[in-house]
Amino acid sequence: MGDEETMKLIREVSSICLEGFKQTLERAGVRFDSWDWESSFIWSGDVARYLDMLKRTPYVFRRGEVFEFDAEGVARDLNLKRIIGIKEDYEIPSLTLGRSDGTTLYTTRDIAYSIWKFKRADKVINVIGIEQRLAQIQLKLALYALGYKAQAENLIHFAYNLVSFPGLRISGRRGRYITLDEVMDEAISRAYAEVKKRSTDLSEDEMHNISKSVGIGAVKYALVETDPLKPVTFTWDRVINFEKNSGPYIQYTHARACSILRRASRQVNDAVFSLLKEPIEREIILMIARFPEIFAEATDDLEPNLIADFADSLADKFNTFYASLPVIKAEPRELSDARLLLVDAVRITLRNSLKLLGIEAPQRM
Repeated sequence: MGDEETMKLIREVSSICLEGFKQTLERAGVRFDSWDWESSFIWSGDVARYLDMLKRTPYVFRRGEVFEFDAEGVARDLNLKRIIGIKEDYEIPSLTLGRSDGTTLYTTRDIAYSIWKFKRADKVINVIGIEQRLAQIQLKLALYALGYKAQAENLIHFAYNLVSFPGLRISGRRGRYITLDEVMDEAISRAYAEVKKRSTDLSEDEMHNISKSVGIGAVKYALVETDPLKPVTFTWDRVINFEKNSGPYIQYTHARACSILRRASRQVNDAVFSLLKEPIEREIILMIARFPEIFAEATDDLEPNLIADFADSLADKFNTFYASLPVIKAEPRELSDARLLLVDAVRITLRNSLKLLGIEAPQRM
């Protein structure tokens, strides 16, 4: 079970690091219901127990001083390649189950961890980088080999690609990195400059609060708007952009809709929707009607970028509408009221879209 003092020290040091992670994630509005200790599965003996079970299957063999898991053999014997999305002619490398000194490796420990998670959930989605694709395939095949068929079928790898900063060569081994705190600080600073330039009627406190939600929202949107399997190229002129396809652009459009409704400052009682005959009005109505469908598709297919794309497209259509048609001064009054309700529908839909992406929707910018 290991030395108790050593175990305690490891937990203390790890907890300090974890608190730093939590503080950074809290700034970004990211929270977790619980945290698990990988070491618990080693110290409890679960890792060794499931490793012994795996060794009793026909799919573990010795290579020199270490044991190897024959992932290819499992996939072949159980006809799993098509099911797990692998080409038939691709030969899956074997998984080394441990080092020669007896210590286990990450993927081996993840077998016990995955089984533990399935005791608490029907479906497990591992959010891990695309470079771990092979390890996640080997993990799934290990579950199949152990007889955990239902669990293997409900183990999902949500892969994401890397983020690159043009002009910067990031290397973890060489200590070249950019922290999320640094990125958020820079985003807030750039957002403040834009907000101050555009909204001279706001107090200093209001500008700082808005800049915080805009800056952090800009970073989140930049990470989520790209297909998870494609690399993200992070450039400031695109991330902090109030004119097109960015978090601030959608937030600014939401604030514009709020502004129209504030300026109207009246009860809407006489709307006649049949008066909304302009093509752009009909396009907006049809697009809003599709929002539940987009949400369902994004959820089922694990593609949050679909919601980002939807929000950006709706913002584009609304700004075209805003630039070409009067709202408050539209005649007759029934048309003005109908357009005000259309503006409110856009506001609500953009707010909900941003909320789903974890981004605040300021009413002023």
